[in-house]
Amino acid sequence: MKAGIAIDTWKLPVFDRHLSEAGYTYKKGPGLTKDTLFLQVKTDDAKALETIVRAANEDAAFQKEALQ
Repeated sequence: MKAGIAIDTWKLPVFDRHLSEAGYTYKKGPGLTKDTLFLQVKTDDAKALETIVRAANEDAAFQKEALQ
């Protein structure tokens, strides 16, 4: 199955690290606005991918908070 993940462009390094460390590859495409992206990820385990996405979002939020 293919999963689509919509992210803000600045989160790409965080998602790249989390997805790569978990063994996922992805295709990057334009988002709905100039500051967003869509990531297309192949997976057989949506729950496992969900865990990675949640961790990446938490990491990104922590990094954003640390910059403020």
